[in-house]
Amino acid sequence: MRRFIQYTKLCCLALLVTVAVSHKAAAQDDEITFQEFYDELQQYGTWLDDPEYGSVWVPDADQDFKPYATNGHWVMTEYGNTWVSDYDWGWAPFHYGRWRFDDYYGWEWIPGYEWGPAWVDWRSGDGYYGWAPLGPDVSLDAAFGNDYSIPEDYWVFAPQAYINSPVIYNYYVPRPRIVNIFRRSNIINNFYTRNSRRYIAGPRAFDIERVTRNRVQVYNINNLNRPGRFSIRNNDLNVYRPQVRRVDYARPGRVVNASAYRNANPNFRIGDRNRGASVNYQNAARLANIARSNDAANRNVVRINSNRNDNRPYNNNRDNRPNQPSFPNQGNRPNWPDRQSDQNGNNSWQRRQQNQNGQQLSDQQRKEAEERRQQFEQRRQQQQTGDQQRQQRDWQRQQVEQRSQQQQATPQQQGNDQQQQQREQQRRDFEQRRQRGQQQTEQQRQQADQQREQQRQQFEQRRQQQQADQQRQQGDQLRQQQEQRRQQQDQQQAQMRQQAEQQRQAQADQQRQQQDQQRQQQDQQRQQREQAEQQRRQQQDQQRQQQDQQRQQREQAEQQRRQQQDQQRQQQEQQRQQQDQQRQQQEQQRQQRDQQRQQQTEQQRQQRETQSEQQRQRPQRGDRRP
Repeated sequence: MRRFIQYTKLCCLALLVTVAVSHKAAAQDDEITFQEFYDELQQYGTWLDDPEYGSVWVPDADQDFKPYATNGHWVMTEYGNTWVSDYDWGWAPFHYGRWRFDDYYGWEWIPGYEWGPAWVDWRSGDGYYGWAPLGPDVSLDAAFGNDYSIPEDYWVFAPQAYINSPVIYNYYVPRPRIVNIFRRSNIINNFYTRNSRRYIAGPRAFDIERVTRNRVQVYNINNLNRPGRFSIRNNDLNVYRPQVRRVDYARPGRVVNASAYRNANPNFRIGDRNRGASVNYQNAARLANIARSNDAANRNVVRINSNRNDNRPYNNNRDNRPNQPSFPNQGNRPNWPDRQSDQNGNNSWQRRQQNQNGQQLSDQQRKEAEERRQQFEQRRQQQQTGDQQRQQRDWQRQQVEQRSQQQQATPQQQGNDQQQQQREQQRRDFEQRRQRGQQQTEQQRQQADQQREQQRQQFEQRRQQQQADQQRQQGDQLRQQQEQRRQQQDQQQAQMRQQAEQQRQAQADQQRQQQDQQRQQQDQQRQQREQAEQQRRQQQDQQRQQQDQQRQQREQAEQQRRQQQDQQRQQQEQQRQQQDQQRQQQEQQRQQRDQQRQQQTEQQRQQRETQSEQQRQRPQRGDRRP
């Protein structure tokens, strides 16, 4: 019975483990297409149709925006240094695809199919770590080699001691100093391999710990099933990183023709290389407003893909997914305020979204009113057509009745009928004139309706223009406020930089003293190692001499052994020669014995023959006696 209970417990435990693994695998095997990129990022930026790279995305970012620098920080995971963005849309552009800087549109994101901790190139030198976004069509081998270069304006450098700080943006090196640090830095060629895929890892945890003298927290990647900002809980970094499947039907809902917009607006350049690959906020806001506007004048540059496939199989259970905790705000960012957490209500993107929603609502109301007016006009025209058909039928019936009455009436009645017909004809003429008057009145009424509709449209256009002017004024005020805040933030940041520089210098002095002490200790250790090395060499020389003596003794013994072997070989050769002589003598003796034996045998044979011959002759002699 006890064994049965244990067996049941083991089965239940195995079942729970299987279910947990299946749930985890289901979360990891979530699959999307580019359509989710297009839909999720539409509200945070503008999609462009680039002639070289296809659909690219320009974010609604501030003037100082730079990929992998604004609103985020680095954390260490099993994949290496992973960028944690504070943007709601940061799960996609910083971990899929690549960034590039366009001279007109500024920073553009090109979607990709493979997830990574961060698609950047790393450098190290003079106590700083630097990173810059990898451009499109750049392989990892090219990034690690010397044949691929990233412009100096794209790089961000920070002290090595603050690489994993949540407020690393407070320690960024000012742009004028980047060139000198960059030229004294070297490429970091560290990468992490998993499932036959390589990921750029950046500085190793061991190297960071050697600088900071503190243990680096390495977080585990935990997969989420809905897009959003990354969040940290205990030792887990919760990320949304689904697999991306290739399809042909994915395309943005609204897309701007990049070439057409550039040709139509040559003086509204967004990218600015003269200020360190920054963007012009006003021109960027203008592009976003035109992309989201329903004005017919923009149809030559804005394409609306309203016939997208709504039955596509991806992301069917989005509404059933549980809410996930968002990443907490990591303090105030002086240079790059978070639009989603602006508590003063001065959120430019939200106002643009609200104005757009209001404009869409008013457009929808106008469309519904226009449809109702058209339906009423159709019903009225149908009613007029029915009245005219009914009048024609009445007139035809009256003519038939008149002809029948003419055939049956007397001449007097015919005269009365003629008068009646004349009156009837006059009545019909009057009815026709009345109908023509009604038609003219109806035409005049329609013309008046058209004029009123034109006036209403003109009024609506003026109202929209006024709203646009108000929005522009509000945007100017907001930009002024942002500029003031930015100046204050610059001052605060300059003070913080000075404090950080002072702290860095103090730390550098301490580190220099520690390095001097370490150098002295290393010199002492080096001297001890040299003494030990000399002793070791002396011992090796003594051992080598002993080995030489032993080798000479072995060679002498070998020579003696060879001499003895040669003497033995000579003695053996003499013995062999003596044996050969003895063998020859024995052979001669044997031949002599054989000859003697043959002679004896021959003599004996002759003697026997002689005796036998004598014996034969004896009887013959006896017979001759008397």
